[in-house]
Parts: sequence; C-alpha cells; structure tokens
Amino acid sequence: MPARLKVPKEFEKMLQISMRDVLNYQEHEIGRPFIIEIKVPFESDKFLDDHRHFTKSNINVCYAAPRNVGKPRDWYETQLNVTKAVRGQMGYPYKGIPFFAVTDDGYGFLAHTTSENNKQFSAVGDELTLGRWLKNRLVEEGLIEPVKNTLEDTERKGMVTREILSQYGCNAISFQKTDMRMLNPEDERSSFEIWTLKLISITEDDNG
Repeated sequence: MPARLKVPKEFEKMLQISMRDVLNYQEHEIGRPFIIEIKVPFESDKFLDDHRHFTKSNINVCYAAPRNVGKPRDWYETQLNVTKAVRGQMGYPYKGIPFFAVTDDGYGFLAHTTSENNKQFSAVGDELTLGRWLKNRLVEEGLIEPVKNTLEDTERKGMVTREILSQYGCNAISFQKTDMRMLNPEDERSSFEIWTLKLISITEDDNG
C-alpha cells in the first residue's frame, strides 16, 4: 500500500477549476468509472425511519440523531457509501490515500475512500465539502432550500428525495482516475492522482 501523503491545508476546501482544465482532465480519463448511487427516499416515504428508505443516511444523514445532544447536524453533512460490488472492482482507491477530485462543474478538492471495509467516499478535512458541492447544485436550480436547523425541520422540507434528483437529472456520482497527477505543495517528492467527479443518471443495472 502506498505511503500516506501529507495533505496541504489549501487542498482541504473546494478550489475553482476552469472548465477548460475540467475538460482536459476528462480527456485523460483511464480505466472504468466507479459509480455511487445517491440513495434517497421517494417523497411519499420521507417519514419512514426504518433504516431502509435512506431518510437518515447518505445525503440525508443530517436528519440522523445529533452527534451532540441538542445540537443539530449541519444540513450539508453527507455520507456517501460505496457498494461492495463497486469497491471490489480493480483500481478502486486505496483506503485513506488522498487524490484530487475535479468536478464536472468546475471545482476541485482532495477526496479519499475510508471507513470500515473502505466503503465510504468523502472529502479530506471537511465533512461538509461533498454536501456543499452536491446539495448546492440542487439549491441553485431552485429544487430545494438549505435548512438552518434540521431538528426543527419537522416537515422535512430540506430532505432530498428521488423526485428532486429526477428533476435535476441525476441519481448517482461517477469518479474516474486520469493519467495525470498534481504536485504536492507540502512535499515536492510526492504528488496526488487526479480523478474526475461527475453527477450522472443510471439505471439499476448500471451500479454493479
């Protein structure tokens, strides 16, 4: 397993990437993409807290029990889990080894796979980064509004549903390795792999 890289502080937040560079990175994609389905409930099921309808997990984990009593989870908190079939594919990232993810809408941040059985895809440093990237795209389209206090959102107006994702035109995230690397400003002897990150639409057969 590769040695862990020291992560520069400026990479622990979203950086703007020009669309010219985004397209260039996409032209250098290699291998097959890894797909993460964004699992959310139907509008009619958003009050079913039976651990099967994703009302308190994944992109809606902000509605789970608070980490600290009386303190709500941030609406942008997101936990993306990768299925066993996908993370078992050749080329899946090593656990905890950061790589630079370039999004299809012009942002970049360090990401890694982590957690038990290497099943979680997340940004490095700030647990809200993925949620800001993903949820703000829905906000910008007027499909949902941020919630300041998720404990007080008893109507769950801030919950992401299948209908919302359908209106946006996506239900999954694709991340794919490129043949390019980025120098590590903290250590000139090391570098980060560059991966692309996209919002896509899949059918059930597409997710391995």
